[in-house]
Amino acid sequence: MSRRGKKSFIPHDAAGAGAGADENRKYLSRVEQELLGLREENPDREKGYVALKYYQPSYECFSEWSREDLKSFSAFCRKVGERSWEQIRQSGGGPGNKSGLGFTAHKDRRRLPNHGLRDLVNPEVEFSEMRVTQKARVHGFRMKSAYFVVWLDKDHRIYAE
Repeated sequence: MSRRGKKSFIPHDAAGAGAGADENRKYLSRVEQELLGLREENPDREKGYVALKYYQPSYECFSEWSREDLKSFSAFCRKVGERSWEQIRQSGGGPGNKSGLGFTAHKDRRRLPNHGLRDLVNPEVEFSEMRVTQKARVHGFRMKSAYFVVWLDKDHRIYAE
């Protein structure tokens, strides 16, 4: 531990847990921690970002989206990156009272497509949707600063209003 506080670390090798473990640790700088979304001070104040690691194209693929929809998705990614998670959550509002990204937590994950991932994700993880266009939505979950887009929903079919 440094004088400034706790450091995040990545073990250098598998043997890094024994005696002299500190010698085998590689520490991340503050910038690296921020880039990777690993800072824990106040996660809701961290800026978000979109990740496609768990994207399921078997439900809906980007190839089904129009050129304008794809431009809107790029703008959506930019908007998420410009806002803190606190701001993203505030965009949810109530039905008919949503703004911007329209973040909405899903209450019943059984309504989500089950293409192998829905039931593999820990039940404590909250799935949600966000608005890409007036009609198009993306569905996924948040982990730290990342929003993992799992399903595309250009026609707003999954949780139709």
